[in-house]
Amino acid sequence: MKTGIIFRAMIISGSILLSAVSSGAADDKGAESIVLNGGSLGSITFPHAVHQGIFVDCKPCHDLFPKEAKVIDKMKAEGKLQKKNVMNMCIKCHKDLTGKGQTAGPTVCMGCHKK
Repeated sequence: MKTGIIFRAMIISGSILLSAVSSGAADDKGAESIVLNGGSLGSITFPHAVHQGIFVDCKPCHDLFPKEAKVIDKMKAEGKLQKKNVMNMCIKCHKDLTGKGQTAGPTVCMGCHKK
């Protein structure tokens, strides 16, 4: 009888731990969308989850931008990122995809910037 209670307690504890680990793993994906400071033209809502659904490799962006909140603003403030580096990277990718006949994001200013 005691063994059964201990076994059930172990199962419940293991389930709770697994649940906590699983929810933590989901957080590794980052925010579903990220609002970026777009300067005088207005903020930019970057659909992070949409990009994750399209691209398998995160390295093209995350080699440049570490996975941390507000990293782009931080890098700009530290002088590690020039004002239009992010924009140029996005536009280049969108144009490359369009050139291949694929659907892509906007390539004009107000396609991303929203006041």
